[in-house]
Amino acid sequence: MADKPSSLYTFHKVREQCERPDADAWRGFVGMYGPLLLRQLDLYFPGDAATGVNILEKLVGRLTEDSFAVFRGMPRQSEREFLIDTRALLLDMASKELAGQAPLPQGGRIIDTENLQQLLNDLPLMHQEMLFFKLSGYTDLTIEHMLRVAPRVAEKAMERLAPAHSAAQKNEKDACPWPTEWLALLQEARAAKKDDCKELHEFMRIQDGQVSWYEKEPIEKHVTSCLYCLERWTALREVVYGRRVATPLDVAVIERLALAVPTGDNPKKSLFKRVFG
Repeated sequence: MADKPSSLYTFHKVREQCERPDADAWRGFVGMYGPLLLRQLDLYFPGDAATGVNILEKLVGRLTEDSFAVFRGMPRQSEREFLIDTRALLLDMASKELAGQAPLPQGGRIIDTENLQQLLNDLPLMHQEMLFFKLSGYTDLTIEHMLRVAPRVAEKAMERLAPAHSAAQKNEKDACPWPTEWLALLQEARAAKKDDCKELHEFMRIQDGQVSWYEKEPIEKHVTSCLYCLERWTALREVVYGRRVATPLDVAVIERLALAVPTGDNPKKSLFKRVFG
């Protein structure tokens, strides 16, 4: 009797089998995580769907080069930690591509780490999250769904966006107003880790409601004063929400991405095809 299809499509199973490497496992990988990653590209990288698939194909190539060295070095115990690292790699790749098309302005950026920190200064964490997501390009409706709190509670904080960053207040769809600069800013934030920065699993426990107020208060206080940690804190929110709402990939796209993997295995009919047609 054949194994149930779901036995393959779990993080740990796919993670283990992708390292062998196994063609079916990589189909499972891109089927599971491709929708989230494409959604991130759709937000931060201007272009059509084909452009996003091209970048995702390059990501698969990057993960699998040098005998899967990058993939093997990524977290293997926690799916969310793995996705945060994968997302960071994807956005770094997108940033390099975008910088080649639209270099950073010479006369001063509209948004950079210095003026972002000024915008966030002295705000409570929830308000910082909302402002950060507005600058990322999310609409009020998406932010409300992501945080389960309406952005109007941070109305005073949002007033800080005017006039220099008012473009972020006018979004009618999820799309970053300044993708080249914002992707560069995210890179700078990820490079700004300090000795007292917190571990990602601590953020996960807080966001999952698994810690007391006394435990989370000092961690949240640190996040409000640390751009490195705020970027990772908000990335966790994005990953959880994005997986929930992202549109599944077409089978043809999954097969195309799987072909970028040097498995040497080309089964006549993969488990993925048997399950999804």
